[in-house]
Amino acid sequence: MKFFFALLLFCSTSVFSEIYQWTDEDGNVHFGDNPNNKEKATELNIDTESRSGVTHSSGRNEDRDRLLKNRAEDRAEKAEKKEKYEAKKKKMRRKCLLAKDRLNQHLRASAIYKVDTKGERKYYSAKERAKSEKRLRKSISKYCSY
Repeated sequence: MKFFFALLLFCSTSVFSEIYQWTDEDGNVHFGDNPNNKEKATELNIDTESRSGVTHSSGRNEDRDRLLKNRAEDRAEKAEKKEKYEAKKKKMRRKCLLAKDRLNQHLRASAIYKVDTKGERKYYSAKERAKSEKRLRKSISKYCSY
């Protein structure tokens, strides 16, 4: 009985089989242990002792938890980016409306002035008014194109 057990143990430890790769006349690649023509076939060396890749050990739960944690972090990061984008978009929209309102007031006004340090009005010349209008249009294009 001990001899039979030892023989069974020895036979089950490793099984060697030759695996070949060959290409047929139609150009199709085949793999197998019995090629039609061994001269045209290439013997493949496959490492069966390698411990790389996914195992069926208890590490699955750890891998799953790590992946779930990474996904949660990615979602949180995306949500934060979206929140920042929406806040910036809201700020730009506000500046756009303000710039449009200022330009409207500028175009409807018969005269435009600035108050100096003494509290007196200093009216814009036609050249200064055109420059101010150009500046307002530039700010509209900057804030309203977002």
